[in-house]
This record gives sequence, C-alpha cells and structure tokens, in this order.
Amino acid sequence: MKNVVLFLVGFCGYITIECLFRGYSFALMGVCGGIAILILDKINDRISWDLNLFLQGMIGAVIITLMELIIGSLSLLGILPAMWSYVNMPFNFMGIICLPFTIAWVFLSIFAIFVADAINYYVFDEEPRPYYHITKNLVLRFKRKGH
Repeated sequence: MKNVVLFLVGFCGYITIECLFRGYSFALMGVCGGIAILILDKINDRISWDLNLFLQGMIGAVIITLMELIIGSLSLLGILPAMWSYVNMPFNFMGIICLPFTIAWVFLSIFAIFVADAINYYVFDEEPRPYYHITKNLVLRFKRKGH
C-alpha cells in the first residue's frame, strides 16, 4: 500500500508542478514522477540518513536526468511523443536534458525525499524519525508523532 500511495503522490505532484509552470502536462510525466519518488524512497531506505541532504538531492537529480535522457531519446526515435524540448536552454544535450533543469531536480528531489519520509513516518508509522544533515553541525528532524 505504501508504494501505491507514494506513486500516486509523485504522479499527482509532478503533474501539478508541471501544470503550474507550463500550463499542461502528459500522463507519462506523472508516471515518471511516481517512479522517481519510489526510486528516491528506496535509495533513502538503503543509504545512511547521515548523508548530507544536498548530496541526496544530487543523487536524485542524476536519477531524474537519466530518466529524462531515456524518455527524451525514445521521443527522438519517434517511439514516444515529444513532451519537452530544452533546445533553447544553455548546456543542453540534444534538447532532451540540460544543466539548469538538472539543478532544479536537486531541489525537487530534496522536496520529494521530505514528502516520502513524512508519508512513511506519519502515515505508515515507519521508524526511526527522519532526520537530515544540512551541514556537519546542523541536523533537521521531523517533529515527533503526536506532539
């Protein structure tokens, strides 16, 4: 059930973000958002929570950029419809990935990690209580349940 909830949150969340910024989206982009939050959650389950949050966001950005590369390549081959073009963006590769959006994916990944951890902790009662290393001495923790 947890994976279904996370997938739906990623699906709806990504489509909402894209509609707010572009005015439209594609169902396949929602599927990518759902898959991305599941992958980020699984990685977050495997790595130490002591890993710097920004580094976790960078890992997420690489994953999302690879997803863009695969889907964008399939659209260039005519297998999938063209859903975006980064041709006019700086530092783009074949118009299907670009550095500015990879940087944006860092922050979207951090947000997705927070959302997934909040769902896991508050909805599905998974322990331990999530925490994040922002700097060596600064740790952000979720509020305890019931407080």
